[in-house]
Amino acid sequence: MKRIIEDIKTIALLLILITVLHQTTMAQQSVKNILLKYTPIEKAKWNLFGPIRITIQDFAITDKYNDTVSGKVDGRFFDLANINYGIGFYQNFSKKLAMSAEFMFGYGYLSKKYPTIDDKTRAWSETIRTDLYYHFLKQEMQMQPFLFIGMHGAYKMGNIYVTAPVGLGARYLVMKKNVLITAQVGYGIGLTNGIRNSVIYSTGFYYSLKKK
Repeated sequence: MKRIIEDIKTIALLLILITVLHQTTMAQQSVKNILLKYTPIEKAKWNLFGPIRITIQDFAITDKYNDTVSGKVDGRFFDLANINYGIGFYQNFSKKLAMSAEFMFGYGYLSKKYPTIDDKTRAWSETIRTDLYYHFLKQEMQMQPFLFIGMHGAYKMGNIYVTAPVGLGARYLVMKKNVLITAQVGYGIGLTNGIRNSVIYSTGFYYSLKKK
């Protein structure tokens, strides 16, 4: 009788163990299916069209303690900034590296270390912008923080002003892998024509032209 009871206990334990293993396997498969369902990209290399890229080059911080043509700069935020709108593309090269490039039209103020009367004038400009991104997280994550370095070249009133922004930001993939949103902020190092350093804010909207 005792032997029968022991056998029953053993069988019961085996059934429990099999049930637990089965449930664990099913749970893992469910998690895997969810991850695959929300994986934003399958391939390392892909590109998107960018109909919207907005960039603000802000000189308020670097002008705050410097003299200009008429003395200390005072004014609202947009009085001390250059605002750009452009279109371009976003290219992903690998799990970690990507780049974007845009052609933009801008309007506003560009600050120089040794300005003239004309330099203080707010005017239209054309800008070419490129950025190189390094991402931290796995490729499967929808939200990706990144470090970036870029080149921001503006043509205004016959002069070319080149700034190299360095900073951080994040990208977010939405709507079944077809749409990408970026937001970033960097410190812009002035390189040509005596342009002052600046803080550059930027946001971009990109989407796929290919049907999936």
